[in-house]
Amino acid sequence: MYKKRWLCIAAVNRFMKFFRVLRRAVVLLLALSLFGCASAPKPEFNAVDLPVELSESSGLLCMGDEFVSFNDSGGLPVLYRFNAAGQILQQLELSVRNIDWEAITSDGQFLYLADTGNNAGKRTSVLIHKIPLDWRMLKQPYQPVTLEITLPQQGALKAYQHDLDFEALVYQQGALWLISKSWASQQPQRYRLDPSLKFQALGKALPLQAPDFLVTDASFNSSTEQWWLVGYTNPYKAIWAYITNSGFQAQIARYDAQFQLLEVQTLPTQGQVEGLCIDQWQQIWISEEAGKQKPARLIKTGLSSR
Repeated sequence: MYKKRWLCIAAVNRFMKFFRVLRRAVVLLLALSLFGCASAPKPEFNAVDLPVELSESSGLLCMGDEFVSFNDSGGLPVLYRFNAAGQILQQLELSVRNIDWEAITSDGQFLYLADTGNNAGKRTSVLIHKIPLDWRMLKQPYQPVTLEITLPQQGALKAYQHDLDFEALVYQQGALWLISKSWASQQPQRYRLDPSLKFQALGKALPLQAPDFLVTDASFNSSTEQWWLVGYTNPYKAIWAYITNSGFQAQIARYDAQFQLLEVQTLPTQGQVEGLCIDQWQQIWISEEAGKQKPARLIKTGLSSR
């Protein structure tokens, strides 16, 4: 009888000890969960619709709390300045043709507008238009200074199967950097250009660790000395997305000053992302073209470039 009682007491003690351990574990897990949520919130992804005038927004520049964009090939030769709500504040018409405008950057005094798109592979040169940052006193249509960059001769190129298509341009430390989309090799290249020369050859391709997506825009953060590139997975390789028409697989990559790849993230949008800029608060913004059933959008990604 006493033996049975002792065994019963021992069993109860073991159960109570197990219960106390279990309770501590539950409390610890709850605490970790709460602290984890407080210290690492998910980036807030906010989008606003752009007006029909910017239905094919193809590049993006942050200017204070405002933005500059434009449409790509065949669009009006007009730059649009607008706010974070997507409201157009000012327009600047240029007296040049919009062959295939793709990117825009600034040195703090001038804008550099890249007419460098070449999907079909038929261009022998690409253009960069230099425009004053302040439009208020400019007579419209404005005649910009134009830089012409001769492309290397590589024979007949097949559309979407070559590496001489460029959709990213960045001004950094006295130079313009043109980055290829690289349909064929999937290996983007960067080219250093002189913003003071009206005529120059494309020059030597410099190495760039591939982010495994087609680059459609780029930006450089001088405070952190880091590069950011945006784009989407080649739709001819993302077979399921292509077959199901489920949209583009937008991605963003971060590089150090020597263009060593630090990270790649997938963006929570299936739109065709074409523009990227970093505002004065180090926040990253993107723009995307209109789709079949949705307008073009300006998006605050919630990502910080700090």
